[in-house]
Amino acid sequence: MDGLIRAEGLSRSYRVPKHGGGLLKRLFSAEFETIFAVRDITFSIEEGEAVGFIGPGGAGKSTIIKMLLGILTPSAGSVTVMGNDPVRNRRDNAYKIGVVFGHRSQLWWDLRVCDSFKLLKRIYKIPDGVYRENLEYAKEFLDMGSLWDEPVRELRPGLRMLAETAAAIVHGPKLLILDEPVLETDIPAKRRICEFTKTLNRERGTTIIMAAQEMKVVMEVCRRVMLMDLGSIVLDSSVAAFKQRFGGKHSIRVDLDAPLPEFTLDGVLSSHRFGGLTWDFKINQDRITIGRLIDEISKRAEIARVTVEEGRIEDIIHEIYIDGLNDELYEDD
Repeated sequence: MDGLIRAEGLSRSYRVPKHGGGLLKRLFSAEFETIFAVRDITFSIEEGEAVGFIGPGGAGKSTIIKMLLGILTPSAGSVTVMGNDPVRNRRDNAYKIGVVFGHRSQLWWDLRVCDSFKLLKRIYKIPDGVYRENLEYAKEFLDMGSLWDEPVRELRPGLRMLAETAAAIVHGPKLLILDEPVLETDIPAKRRICEFTKTLNRERGTTIIMAAQEMKVVMEVCRRVMLMDLGSIVLDSSVAAFKQRFGGKHSIRVDLDAPLPEFTLDGVLSSHRFGGLTWDFKINQDRITIGRLIDEISKRAEIARVTVEEGRIEDIIHEIYIDGLNDELYEDD
């Protein structure tokens, strides 16, 4: 199996004491159970790809990221990144990899943004010309000129993540890894980060790996997606095929001023009512629009409030387990 990144039978497990019994039994008992954060996964990522890992919390996304970076050692199986063992060659790989963690900063908290970048230049031993080129490239797309002289500690989350993203590519990495990069960011910052990441992949051929719970962000940036659940990859698909199979499905909650009797509409995948005053609908927008659903309900009862959500990861995983997969999900774009 070739590729910039190769994982074969990759697992990461932990031994934890078994629960139950009194305090003394838990302290002195030798009984343990094995918990798998990642279990026996195999995949390959080619140079220049943009790949997203999505799944609910605890699915194993961040564990994979940490094994790719050499932060965690696999319990079983093997992984290579750019031909190297990421644990043994962690230092060498760091010069070729950029990383953005939504929950951890690589900038110096008490320094100005510009001073943090000067330190990164020295740490990565970046030549002057390369540093200026990459910095201007990032500053132009991320529109971060206004925060350049601000202390990192005074930046609101969205602006800090713009600086974190720029810092991750200032040394010109071949591979950019983003783990929950838009946590707590505002919408403008989120859009800039997504657009910059796509541009980096398209214009410079930088390989992108993004892990996130927010499907919309991953679908915007990546062309391939791996859906994870309980430490396993339950789906490896092109984004185009994924959207065709699972896109366009929404959950709508409708609160009414008076009870509504049971009714059916073409395109409504399922409905559930709670005491008649609150209804949950799942619809396929290829067959019925949200507007038409609300219009039909308003003909039957007075609507107090409407809440719309896109299809959730948990619902997609459930659908895969119940209905299985088909070959269309493995076709290329």
